[in-house]
Amino acid sequence: MDIDSFLRDPHSRRRFLKRSGVIVGATGAPMLLAACGDGTSTPNVLTGPDESDQADVEILNGALDLELQAVAAYKLGARRLRGSVLDIGKKFLEHEQDHADALAAAIRDAGGRPNRAKSSYDFPDLRTQTDVLRFAVDLENTAIAAYIDALPKLSQGELRATAAGIITNEAEHLAVLLDALGQHPAPAAFVTGKAS
Repeated sequence: MDIDSFLRDPHSRRRFLKRSGVIVGATGAPMLLAACGDGTSTPNVLTGPDESDQADVEILNGALDLELQAVAAYKLGARRLRGSVLDIGKKFLEHEQDHADALAAAIRDAGGRPNRAKSSYDFPDLRTQTDVLRFAVDLENTAIAAYIDALPKLSQGELRATAAGIITNEAEHLAVLLDALGQHPAPAAFVTGKAS
């Protein structure tokens, strides 16, 4: 990608941002940084272009599985949420569905078939709002760790940009959820998530 041409052409920027599904603002910086590069596919030494597309599809389907699980969890958990926390849960459900939709589109663009949601998930018993919030914190942390792991493995700048934008949004979710639990919303200087 020629960055100077990109910066001068508002249509290219708009197309890029629309495709990545991320709103630019203070939280858009990681997405823009991840998008820097020459815009070409950069397969690793061991794979060719076709193999890198297949590798991208596998990585994206793994991320899609996490997003579909999060959608199911927020739907289930909404029954236990009240007031402003219910509003937050509904907004996060929309975000997770948007993430899933963007990943499914990227998978199709790479010639793959997006995974579908499972018919059921093995969620813990969510009896209270606190149970739901704690479980959501675990899901968001797992997603952050998975995206951080996947980011350098993706072969295309556009895919890395989308993943970086999703990481940013998941980190926002995590901060809001921690605050709703009465915990410090930004407990550390770096967001790393935690592997499941």
